[in-house]
Amino acid sequence: MAIYKAFSQRFLFLIILWLFTLVSVADSVHYAVTDVSWEPYWIMDGSKASGILHEITLELDKRLSVKLLPSKLLSVKRSKKAFNEGLLKIECCVNIAWRKEKAGTSVWSDTVLIVEEILVFPLGKAFKFENIEDLKGRKISTIRGYGYVGDHLFTRSDSVSNISQIRKLALARAEAGIIDKAELSYIKKHIPELETQWRAIELGPVINRSELKVRIHHSREDLLKPINLAINEMKQKGIIKEIVNRYLY
Repeated sequence: MAIYKAFSQRFLFLIILWLFTLVSVADSVHYAVTDVSWEPYWIMDGSKASGILHEITLELDKRLSVKLLPSKLLSVKRSKKAFNEGLLKIECCVNIAWRKEKAGTSVWSDTVLIVEEILVFPLGKAFKFENIEDLKGRKISTIRGYGYVGDHLFTRSDSVSNISQIRKLALARAEAGIIDKAELSYIKKHIPELETQWRAIELGPVINRSELKVRIHHSREDLLKPINLAINEMKQKGIIKEIVNRYLY
């Protein structure tokens, strides 16, 4: 009888442990973390992440009933593959146009951030810009591997980073550059050795705006409503604005 009682207790314990494991698994999802920095949005220092979108993800985690867990460090290509296969459920935050492949795998949240690209000119060499056609035939400084609206119209002069772009433009080695406005502000705040180059360039108009949204795998479409509620709360309380300002100013 004692043996039966001990067996029953152990069996009950294993059932409870199994149920707890199922609940734990069901209540957690993995989000994408790549090994490429996109300052100031994602900043990778070895395996340590920071940046605007990293902090927004942490704030989302506080407001959801599920636990958001970071993936291991992945290349952008492997991260996309893992999402398409359903191994990753969340990607914060990208533009719909950047993830056109296998569009049916995704549902999209409300807009988290609107990012802007501006023209940057060598000092005194700005030209009139009203639409993308005004870049036709010009030599434009860009970042290697990045896609740009209208880049079939102009000649790309690729650099490895925004810092290289600024140096190139300061030397007038391109007619203009296309640079993310937040990236430019971040560099100005954190890279003081570019002080001389800043005096040799001038900022132009916004030429493109992109809406960054949380990408959710279709198998967890149930997360869409709570994520939208969390985003709305963060906007109303000024949390997103506060995070952005902390990195840029």
